Amino acid sequence: MTLLQTLLEYSVVLSLAYLALLAAVTVVLALRLGGRREEPADDYDTLSASRFTIPVSLIVPLRDDSGPVAPTLTALLGLSYPEFEVIVVAEGLPAAAWSALKDEWALEAKEFFYRQSLATAAVQKIYRSGRDARLMIVDKTPRGSLADALNCGVNLARFRYISAVESGLVFDADALLRAMSAPLRDPAGVVAATSHIESYGAASHGRIGDALQRLASIRALMDSRLVWRTLQAVLGTTDAVAVWRRDAIILLDGFSLSAADPDLDMMVRLQTSTTPRVSGRIVRSAEIFGQIGPRSLASRVQLATRRQFAAWQALWAGRTLDGRALMYFVMSELVTPLVQAWVLVAITAGALAGRVPWWDAALVLILLSFGHAVVSGVAVLLRGAAPGAPDESALRALLLAAPFDFVVSGSVAAYAKCASFWAFLKGASAPGGLA
Repeated sequence: MTLLQTLLEYSVVLSLAYLALLAAVTVVLALRLGGRREEPADDYDTLSASRFTIPVSLIVPLRDDSGPVAPTLTALLGLSYPEFEVIVVAEGLPAAAWSALKDEWALEAKEFFYRQSLATAAVQKIYRSGRDARLMIVDKTPRGSLADALNCGVNLARFRYISAVESGLVFDADALLRAMSAPLRDPAGVVAATSHIESYGAASHGRIGDALQRLASIRALMDSRLVWRTLQAVLGTTDAVAVWRRDAIILLDGFSLSAADPDLDMMVRLQTSTTPRVSGRIVRSAEIFGQIGPRSLASRVQLATRRQFAAWQALWAGRTLDGRALMYFVMSELVTPLVQAWVLVAITAGALAGRVPWWDAALVLILLSFGHAVVSGVAVLLRGAAPGAPDESALRALLLAAPFDFVVSGSVAAYAKCASFWAFLKGASAPGGLA
């Protein structure tokens, strides 16, 4: 046995030991936490009736390729929140879509005077709903940028906090109260807060791909409960609803048009800003705002690639992250995926060269999948502490899908990291044109 072969074997063993230790620590921490809430549950009935609850401006970006907006608007206007407004920023809608909106919401063109604090493409016309005065729909000149639509909504917003909600979300009447729970507890100290969007595909369709998407949501929820409340790290989940303090957004010149993910970019800029008036905590809560239907594999890959590209952008910008947050990012986003990839590459190369039996290579893959499945199972256990926990049929689908999670999710993550890093090195714009 050569020295190189010996080093390779030891490196694989050490890599497996590192991954096993990481999984064991996660399981122990999760079991210690159990189903306990770290903070007392808010009394939503009292909050919904209180005149001291902070008003919120809800922004709904709407493009021709957006999902159906009518159910989202109906649900937003049905929120049990004392005071809020809904601002739809529409870009490039065809005449038929505008006609449907005008008929559905009895839209009337109105003059609306506001300060254009952030530069955006021109607003052509502003409508108020005759059915509900809290609804405003803006006809904006298309610019092909989500950030520009958000900045337009920030300009028009009247209230201290803003939040963007995409079409197609399903949520209950207390969703905004959950999303605002952290700012309501500490309005002076919280500059932004995020809550989760969960996939509900496993419950509605029972397909393994849908179950894997819900598993990813559940693992992100566990991540929030176990890690982020201690580290206050910067990066958020792929699917989330964020509430932002409006004055802080304006002081930082709004959402960046060049950012692959405007939300993630804004989180980093807020937390690393040295402007005194922008200082404050960014809270990634373990609350669930609502659910969204299953996405195609291509859509999942595109979203993961965009988010990873945005992470490279944030790091390359040279912003000084908190030491613990930076360490967690390096460990979770770089070291652990590289260790997993190395184990798979080394064991496969050894099998191809005849140095390792194929059965041993298959056993390593099974061990990796099993360890990932155990962590996913613990995440499902923690999920039971929050409303909307999986029912028996959904739970069965999730547990059956867990052993395949490592291969599928790992492949998506590996492709996203490689594709986004290559695009970043070439100086390309956001992958998939999703900026």
